[in-house]
Amino acid sequence: MNRSESILASIGLAVGAIFGVSGSLFVEPPVLQIVLYEISSVALVSATVFLAVKYLRENNDYMATGFLLFAIAEAIMTVGMPLGQIGGQPSFGAGMALYVPGLLFISIPKGFPFFIRISGILASIPFAMAAAKIFMGEQVLSTTPLPGAGYGLLTITIGGWIWTFLRRK
Repeated sequence: MNRSESILASIGLAVGAIFGVSGSLFVEPPVLQIVLYEISSVALVSATVFLAVKYLRENNDYMATGFLLFAIAEAIMTVGMPLGQIGGQPSFGAGMALYVPGLLFISIPKGFPFFIRISGILASIPFAMAAAKIFMGEQVLSTTPLPGAGYGLLTITIGGWIWTFLRRK
């Protein structure tokens, strides 16, 4: 990946992470949270599809698949956002469920430094648990402990991806 591609991917990931964290902090009015989450999702979908194509061209099928699954997860969550946290539970659960294999496909191969890979693997655990709770009929909000832990670890992981991309020559 050349320097301009690294910067482009990093900007999309950074916008996604920053607006995602902001959406978790600003829950009132609900429409503001929805807008912040939507901006986050659009940026993350754009960046991760771009990365999927880049890794596919590099014949790194695992990383490409992981970034593509991540993009699909974000797109699915976007569908339920206008319905709010309660109405959007099915798409929220499905998105978190897809984060799990996506993060594993990205984190298990040695494409990123070890600590970044570990944070990605660890992020998949609370996402899997939260998705399972939703599929069993419980309500799980994005600001509750399980998704909160997952998103905290995901934010660290995204920061690590950005750091890796920007330090490559």
